[in-house]
Amino acid sequence: MRKFQALHCFILFLFFFLTNSHGKGQVPVLNFSPLVTTGLTAPLDVVNAGDGTNRLFIVEQGGSVKIYSGGTLQAGNFLNIADTISAGGERGLLSITFHPGYSTNRYFFLYFTNVSGVISVARMQTAANNPNVADRTSFIELLTIPKLFANHNGGKLHFGQDGNLYFGTGDGGGGGDPNNFAQKSNCRIPG
Repeated sequence: MRKFQALHCFILFLFFFLTNSHGKGQVPVLNFSPLVTTGLTAPLDVVNAGDGTNRLFIVEQGGSVKIYSGGTLQAGNFLNIADTISAGGERGLLSITFHPGYSTNRYFFLYFTNVSGVISVARMQTAANNPNVADRTSFIELLTIPKLFANHNGGKLHFGQDGNLYFGTGDGGGGGDPNNFAQKSNCRIPG
């Protein structure tokens, strides 16, 4: 039932967006291509690197990123940081995004809960000699955000048109948002 409600809300939002944001008679054409594959465990995010290769990078909650290219899931992992994260429930490797200059600098960014359950954002590069493999030695943790609870971690990374990196952190968790973090624009998490 919840999946149906979420789909229904998405369809209403899409209808509202298409009918109200583009002026009369200017409805964009949307084309959908189904992605059917096996061999994935708890996929949470799918991202195109924007480098012209049309590869899709699929984030798995347990810490792996796989590549879907040419209609098939590629063998092996682009990345596996299972030893760096805390996974399960609403924790894990939650998102990936690629730098706007990725085709030249090879930078990509990860959003995850680390082994202590803290929200983390890290930067990495692909291997210089293989764009289908991440270079583990390039891992740099850029930001950590302490958490009081294990849930509501947010997790979507995205570069805006302004070139800045944006991400949603969630409200800090706890049933019913006990600290009212979701309603405060200047909340500080103790720690």
